[in-house]
Amino acid sequence: MILVGLDGSNASFAALDFAIEEAKIRKTKVVAIHSLYGGDRTKSEDVAKGEEILEEARRRGEKAGVEVETHLLVRGNEPGYDIISYADEINASLIVVGVRRRSAVGKLILGSVAQYVILNAKQPVVSVK
Repeated sequence: MILVGLDGSNASFAALDFAIEEAKIRKTKVVAIHSLYGGDRTKSEDVAKGEEILEEARRRGEKAGVEVETHLLVRGNEPGYDIISYADEINASLIVVGVRRRSAVGKLILGSVAQYVILNAKQPVVSVK
């Protein structure tokens, strides 16, 4: 299984598209997650947005002929931790994360979630921009 974390950004959907293509090659499925902290830090609009993001992931998988299983995680954890712990729970063989350019000079700077996953995951991690 290939795990991809989605936050709704273009970079995260680029990661999803990569994961779908990789799943075709590996003859496996994609597990897409959207992580919310929960409690006072999460509004009902955040949950609705997360469900929309995951529905888009399912549509992209269906269009490509790849199973995309989706999960909205509300566990009280930071997204990076959720990605790593869920990858361990499902025994994912690969994690895919999106990264994007963030500076005026065009340097690639990893977001805190991507950096956390890359530095702490047991599984191989592919970063997609």
